[in-house]
Amino acid sequence: MPHSRRAFLRDGLLSALSLGILVTSSRVAFGQNPTRVPPNSPVPIEAQKDPVFSFLEETFKPYVGGIFQAPNARGEMIELKLIKVQGLRVKNTLTKRALETKSFTLLFKASDELPPFTSIHTIRHSALGEFDLFLTKRKTDDGDIYYEAVINHVR
Repeated sequence: MPHSRRAFLRDGLLSALSLGILVTSSRVAFGQNPTRVPPNSPVPIEAQKDPVFSFLEETFKPYVGGIFQAPNARGEMIELKLIKVQGLRVKNTLTKRALETKSFTLLFKASDELPPFTSIHTIRHSALGEFDLFLTKRKTDDGDIYYEAVINHVR
């Protein structure tokens, strides 16, 4: 069935226009912003006020073995014992050299489970105060519950 040149051009133009609308709307739907933040842009003041912004690996090392607390779903305090503080050394795959970062992980052993409906928990400590951490749960075969937090401070 032959198509006229006019019908072919019209259908091709409508297809290209539809594809453009689809790509543009998918960026909005997935929260993608084509403009990027410049690498040397200042950190917003709201982020600088958060205590985690100033925490370093050295901040937590004296408290290894210490008790932190976080509320469970009923508001009861769950004890989190800080087991390990470990610095992260990221290797560049092209140069095989370690990138310089101030990133580190915190590993806590929990006395009970934290609420499963959130991953960001308010942590309390007598010396460090109150701050929010994104914690991921690990459960061993023995039934021990561990939570890990990763704090990234990329230079």
